[in-house]
Amino acid sequence: MKNRNLFILVVAILLFITFLASTSALILSGIREDSPEISVVIDDSGSGRWTSFISGLEQAAKDKNIKLNVVSTGKNLSLSQQYKIINEEISDGADGIVLQISGSRGTENLISDISSKAVLLLVDTSADTDVDVEGRSACIQVDNVELGRALANEVRIAFGNDLSGRTVGIVTGNLRQNALSERLQGFTENIQSSGAEIVWSDYDPVSMTDRLVRRQNETRADIIVALDNNGLEAACEYAQKIEDLPTIFGVGTSIKNVSYLDDGLIKSMVVPNEYYMGYQSVSAVAGRLDNRLTPMQDEKIPFRVVNRDNLFDESNQRILFPVVH
Repeated sequence: MKNRNLFILVVAILLFITFLASTSALILSGIREDSPEISVVIDDSGSGRWTSFISGLEQAAKDKNIKLNVVSTGKNLSLSQQYKIINEEISDGADGIVLQISGSRGTENLISDISSKAVLLLVDTSADTDVDVEGRSACIQVDNVELGRALANEVRIAFGNDLSGRTVGIVTGNLRQNALSERLQGFTENIQSSGAEIVWSDYDPVSMTDRLVRRQNETRADIIVALDNNGLEAACEYAQKIEDLPTIFGVGTSIKNVSYLDDGLIKSMVVPNEYYMGYQSVSAVAGRLDNRLTPMQDEKIPFRVVNRDNLFDESNQRILFPVVH
C-alpha cells in the first residue's frame, strides 16, 4: 500500500513538473529576446521642422526599450518612393512603421498592404483608408480644422476684428495632404466674416520664397498666412528681402521660425505639440506590438498659440525646446 501511494506521489510530482515546464516554455515563447524595431518615414527627416517630433520619438523609445530608426530622407518624397523605403525597412526587420504620408488621396491599397506586414501609425496627416475593424493602423495629428480657425482668430485679434480693406495671401502647403486642406478650410471659414479679402493662395515646394516675390508683385497682400512650417519660413525669408513688410502669421515648429517670431517678423504662431505626437507615436506602436488584440486608435494632439509676449513662458518653452532625458 505504501509503495502504491509512493508511486502515485512520484507520478503526481512528475506531472506537475512537466506542467510547469510546458507553461514556462509557452510563456517564454511569446517574449522577444530582442527589442522591437520601429522605423520612421517622414519627408525631409533632417529638417529642423521635425526637431521636437524626433525628440518625442527618442524619449519614448528609451522609456519603452524600442529600437528606433528615423530613416534619412530628402524633400518632397512621392508615394512610390515612400512605399519602396517602407518595404525595405520591413525586409530589414522593422516591426512597426511611423509614417507621414506624402499624399492623402487614393492610399487605401498602400495602407492596407503595409499594415498587413507591420504595425502602422500615420502622423501629421490622415489618409484614405479601407474599413479597418482590426485596428491595424491609426493616425495621430492635430485637429487641423480647429488649428485653421485658431490661426484666423489670431489675424482677427491683431486687427481689432475688423479687416475691412485688408488683403490676405495664403501659403497653403501641400493640399494633397488632408491636414493642409483641413487647415485651409478652418481658416477661410473663420476669416470670411472679418471683411478681409483673400487675394491669392499658393504653394511651391521647391521655391516658395521666389513664388512669393512674384505673387506679391502681381497682387500685394497686407497679411501673409502660412499653413505649415516650411511655408512660414519661406514667408519670413521673403519678408527679409523687402522694405514694406506684410504682417505674417502661421504654423511653426522649427527653431528658425521661433527666431523669426522673437525678431518680430512673425506676429503670431500656432505650434502643434509635436514632442507629444512623437512620444505617443512610439507608445501606440509599442502597445500594439505588445498586444495584437488591442486595436489602435486615432488621437488628436494639442496646439498652442505663441507670440512675442508669451514666447518665454515655461509651458511654451517645454514645447518649443523639449529635452530627451
